[in-house]
Amino acid sequence: MAAHETHDGLAYEHNGMGGVALSRLSLFLPSFAADYSGVCSCLFDLDFLVVMNDAACCTRNYVDYDEPRWSREKVTTLCSQLRTLDVVMGDEAGTIAKIVDAARSTSPRGIAVLGSPVPAITGMDTSGMAKEVEVLTGIPSIGFATTGFATYEQGIDRACRGLLKKFCSSPANRPRACRPGEPCEGDGREQPASPAPRPRVNVLGITPLDFGTVGTEHDLTSWLQNEGFEVGACWCMGFSLEDVRQTPKADVNLVVSAGALKAATTAEALFGTPFVVGLPCAGKQAAYVAASLRQAATSGSSAYALVGSESEGAGGNAGTDGNVGAGPQRANESALIVGDWVCASSLRSALRLEGWPGKITVASLFGKRPVFAGAEDAAIACERQLVDLVRNGNFSSIIGDPLLGRIPGARASRHVRLAHPALSSNLFEAEMLRYLTTDVSKLL
Repeated sequence: MAAHETHDGLAYEHNGMGGVALSRLSLFLPSFAADYSGVCSCLFDLDFLVVMNDAACCTRNYVDYDEPRWSREKVTTLCSQLRTLDVVMGDEAGTIAKIVDAARSTSPRGIAVLGSPVPAITGMDTSGMAKEVEVLTGIPSIGFATTGFATYEQGIDRACRGLLKKFCSSPANRPRACRPGEPCEGDGREQPASPAPRPRVNVLGITPLDFGTVGTEHDLTSWLQNEGFEVGACWCMGFSLEDVRQTPKADVNLVVSAGALKAATTAEALFGTPFVVGLPCAGKQAAYVAASLRQAATSGSSAYALVGSESEGAGGNAGTDGNVGAGPQRANESALIVGDWVCASSLRSALRLEGWPGKITVASLFGKRPVFAGAEDAAIACERQLVDLVRNGNFSSIIGDPLLGRIPGARASRHVRLAHPALSSNLFEAEMLRYLTTDVSKLL
């Protein structure tokens, strides 16, 4: 017999085995941006023909809700107008013919073929279709096995790694400056101890799904230049296919969202490029990230510029002598930050560096626990887990999207509203955080 757990008059149903029926059911939050939207967002600035293999719904969902740049800039996205008969009969030839015709009309630099729920269930081969399209058109093509069941950060991950493997040369085909203490190739001499004056940095993982269109990508590139770095590619806003090809020349990659974590490790494996995980926030967190980048570029070792995480300590002594919340009464307070793993962990790091003394828990609705997650941080697999965390956590403050205010128990906490477009689309664009220009010490 089914049991029911009620939250604010609404019920989650449990079956007799103790499991949760319809565990993905959301009563208070909308559906999140899907993996195909993550791929499309990553490819937006590149001259790609992006083919959504669906009947039209997924394409419209991306255009209307997940891509704020759509009405401002030219982009080529094709819906394959998949029919039931095509899916049932496994007719991929018709879709391939449409893609080839569109490619001949638009002459793109690349082609991407994406999956959607129905083709995923029936097993349509997007990678095989992309290979056939490349043979027929001579245009570099990539297939992405998106399903619509996974969330956006997995699509960003697929797109970034797909671009790296398709367009970036192997280490043997690119020059790399010797690091201090290393023998220089060809002559056996060692480089002088002083590092290059302007280390080259790629930014990985910035899309409107996490950062909106408020100018954070420009803030990041300006900050890097002011810190004495040369900016390489800014994945995935304001970059080109030429920037993608130049990616292996960087001295270090800066990872600013969880969708780019695997891309960073892939670049490290393929090209030997170290990475730093951490989003610079105005104040001491920005200085901490800058120091971590310099150290990684010099040593060749990857780092996590995140105070308060399991991987705390990379990049040198950050210092926590700030005066935020000075006074013993604040030490008894606690905060929950809900968002992308890297963004939320960076906010925690910034608050810690500025001296906020209370307990800070990070939770994410998107992706598994990363290696830098704190012991009490939570990967939220379904809405009910978030409800339980909020109701049982007794948090003084909740930092996250305005729609989190709907969660039962959230009204008992102070809600610091920071919009997350992957959750609430463009409803709250005015409440997007510009990490490098906002004094995060005043959030709590």
